[in-house]
Amino acid sequence: MLTARDAVDDRVRGLEAGADDYMVKPFAMRELLARIRALARRHLPDRTSVLTAGSIVLDTAAHTLKVSDKPVELTAKEFAILDFFMHHPGRLLTRSQIIDHVWDYDFEGGHNLVEVYMGRLRRKLITAGAGDPFVTVRGAGYRLDPRQ
Repeated sequence: MLTARDAVDDRVRGLEAGADDYMVKPFAMRELLARIRALARRHLPDRTSVLTAGSIVLDTAAHTLKVSDKPVELTAKEFAILDFFMHHPGRLLTRSQIIDHVWDYDFEGGHNLVEVYMGRLRRKLITAGAGDPFVTVRGAGYRLDPRQ
């Protein structure tokens, strides 16, 4: 996170919200580059562009989805939603979290947009033979569980 907010509470909020690092402006370019290299060293060895959940294989680098080795076409938003779930398997994701991750911060869509996209994504995965890998937790959100 690169920001002008320099209060301790701001830094703590940023880190607790998921930032890997927090730098306050003004900053030295050498320090920024050193921090980026340090983060890259920490994350690269265990990162992969291929995410798997049951028979679902999502390649984030190639932007492709396969179910049991059969390609499945997704829209950009469907891909982003599935990618978000596959990075958080078994975790309950709320409607707000999905909107914040997939749509812009100033998004003002209909109240059932997430439900519409989840329905489309479910239908495509079921048709491809993956079954329904999502669990709906009424009033709370959704969870990816490909063992359903």
